Amino acid sequence: MQSEKVMGIPNEAAKSRTQGKAKFIIGGLVIAVAVAYLIFTGIQSSAAYYLTVDELYAKQSAMMNKQVRVSGMVDPATIDYDHQNLILKFNILGENGKSLPIVFNGPQPDQMREGAEAIVEGKFDGSVFQAKTLLLKCPSRYDDSVEEVTVNSY
Repeated sequence: MQSEKVMGIPNEAAKSRTQGKAKFIIGGLVIAVAVAYLIFTGIQSSAAYYLTVDELYAKQSAMMNKQVRVSGMVDPATIDYDHQNLILKFNILGENGKSLPIVFNGPQPDQMREGAEAIVEGKFDGSVFQAKTLLLKCPSRYDDSVEEVTVNSY
């Protein structure tokens, strides 16, 4: 009779260990799937295509209402800023001379002038690009040419 009780105890302990391992494995899988989902959705929401003006017009139907980043030269003749409503309208030019109208809601950057390269991020509706972010590169600050310096040794 005593041997039956001794035999029964290890079987119950083995069952509880197996159940504990199964719970641990299932919990780990649930956490791993949740983390993978969060990573995937984070990448999808912040991903943006980086195009030039000419590439945007070439892929216009595929890029409609998608998050896109576009670069081009600012056309200084088209800059129109509404100080009361903080609405900036201007065009950026592609390499082939195509013009993309931009509407940006926010303050006008100081570097908004001739020769500046604009990088805008937002959505294109087929006629106007609604920019959420506006970055400007001034050519004098980002000049690739390097000044030669002569160092004299004594």
